[in-house]
Amino acid sequence: MPTALRTGPSVAGIDRYRGGWVIAMRDQGAITLGAEPDTTGALARTTGCEVVTVDMPMALPVSGQRVAEQELRTALGRAARSVFTSPTRAAIDAATQNEATSINRANDGPGISAQAWGLAGSIRELRATLSGHSHLRRWCETHPETAFALLNGGPPLASKRSAQGVGQRLALLRPLVPSVDDLLCSAPAKVPVDDVLDALAALWSASRVVSGTHQTFGPEGSDDQGFEQSIRV
Repeated sequence: MPTALRTGPSVAGIDRYRGGWVIAMRDQGAITLGAEPDTTGALARTTGCEVVTVDMPMALPVSGQRVAEQELRTALGRAARSVFTSPTRAAIDAATQNEATSINRANDGPGISAQAWGLAGSIRELRATLSGHSHLRRWCETHPETAFALLNGGPPLASKRSAQGVGQRLALLRPLVPSVDDLLCSAPAKVPVDDVLDALAALWSASRVVSGTHQTFGPEGSDDQGFEQSIRV
């Protein structure tokens, strides 16, 4: 584990929040926070980054479930509920949760939960922005809850929306990002604290990906649409 995140190539970690995308970036020895209302803005902001990790599914299965998500659940144990099941490619374009569930089951997948369906619009947006783009190879999916579990030595943490959970995450981030308290004070308005902390955890994962020290869940390589299949932490 690195002692700090200040050094190394330019990388970014991104998390979705209600209203946009919060971006934690390391560039030229400085860690900054920013927010963009859409993925087009996030792509433009991170153009100079060698690796961008985002807490959002990109590669979707044609049928069944993603191997990467199944491996994450196994690794997380009691915290496995934090891994939502991605819709299949056909289901992502459904108009309603019920329709998505019907399509998913017709393609050997499970029902789609309300929480997972709530991500559908963001998944569509991200995939549409990155599809065929020259920077697509720099982007990969990550999972902040798994990052925090790894930083904690394995045991899951309290809910990220609880005071205890926020305190635990800050304690894990401070050795890596000594300026984390100042960053929180200067965070973009209306971005929830748990989403900022998740973006910083995604940044940690990005630093591991660029240095080749990350853990990979699911198969390596891109799918037939060019999206990285694995989840990297």
